[in-house]
Amino acid sequence: MGEERTTSSTHESRPHVLVVDDDADVRDLYADQLTGEYDVSTAASGAEALDVLDDSVDVVLLDRRMPGLHGDDTLERIRTSGVDVRVAAVSGVSVGLDVVGLPVDAYLEKPVDSADLRDAVDRLVRVARYDDRVRQYFAVMHKQVALEDAGIDRVDGEYGELAHRREALESGIDDLHARLDHEDYELLFRGLEDDGHDSPADLYA
Repeated sequence: MGEERTTSSTHESRPHVLVVDDDADVRDLYADQLTGEYDVSTAASGAEALDVLDDSVDVVLLDRRMPGLHGDDTLERIRTSGVDVRVAAVSGVSVGLDVVGLPVDAYLEKPVDSADLRDAVDRLVRVARYDDRVRQYFAVMHKQVALEDAGIDRVDGEYGELAHRREALESGIDDLHARLDHEDYELLFRGLEDDGHDSPADLYA
C-alpha cells in the first residue's frame, strides 16, 4: 500500500486536491507545488485513490498509466462513484484521439511545470465552485416551466417567490458568463446537458 499524505489547513473552505500517481517523487512534487493554497492528499494507486475519495475532494490529478488498476479504469470508477469531482488526467503519453471520449475535465502532459499545474487546478476549482448555483438555477427554472405548463403562474404567490429566486440566481449566472472564458463556461455545464438541461448556447441565445 502507498502512503496517503495530507497537508493540513486552518481554513475549512480551502479546496482539496487528490494527487494519484504511482511515482512517489511525482506525488511529492505536485503536493509541494500546490500546498499553501490547497489541502492536498496523495494516493499511490487507483485502488487507494478510490478508498480515500469522498465529497471533500474538489479536484483529482490522475496519472493515466499505473500498475494494478489503470488510470482510465480508475477514472471510470470515479465517474460512477457518485462523487461530484473534477478530474485532470496527467500523463506522459502524448494527447491522442483517445482523449476525445475520456471523461476528464482537463488533460496535462508530463512533465508538467508548476505554473501549468497550478493554472489547471485553479481553473477546475473555480468552475467547481459555481456548480451548486448553476444546478439550483436549473432546478428553479424547470419548476417554473412546469408550473407555467400547468397554468399556474404569476397569480400564485409561491410562483412569484420562485420567479424572484430564479432572477437572483440568473444574475449570478450572468456574472459567471462574464467572468469565465468559453472553455471554462462549457466545462461548467458538462453533465447538465446530459441530464436534459439547456446548453449554455440555448441559455444565452
